[in-house]
Amino acid sequence: MAMNDQVIEIFLEETAERLDSIESGLLHLETCGLDCGDETINSIFRDAHSVKAGSNLLKLTNIEDLAHKLENVLEMIRRKEIAPSEMVVTACLESVDKLRELIENVEQSETISTRLHQHMLDVAVQKTLNGE
Repeated sequence: MAMNDQVIEIFLEETAERLDSIESGLLHLETCGLDCGDETINSIFRDAHSVKAGSNLLKLTNIEDLAHKLENVLEMIRRKEIAPSEMVVTACLESVDKLRELIENVEQSETISTRLHQHMLDVAVQKTLNGE
């Protein structure tokens, strides 16, 4: 059991760092948009992917689901299917804040709803695809 606690502690530490990195990357992306260059979005995407993968290994389904949704939005930006509009970046930042809340309360993370944040990401993508 001590190993499991240590693994979770490492995951939480690394995830907190990755969320900080995602947040600063998103704030940078918000200012430069599609002119950022591929490395910015690729870096943000990799961090989101790592959060998703780590939470999957630890069976933290709620964290994994929200991280996966965030990763999907970042993938759409990466493929240039959507622009990193203010609405999209804001929804992503809100999701990062929610992921922080989940890792700070990891024992209760499965009981904390992420439906609103997943919905915000969906709406932001839909409105951006519709040119709103």
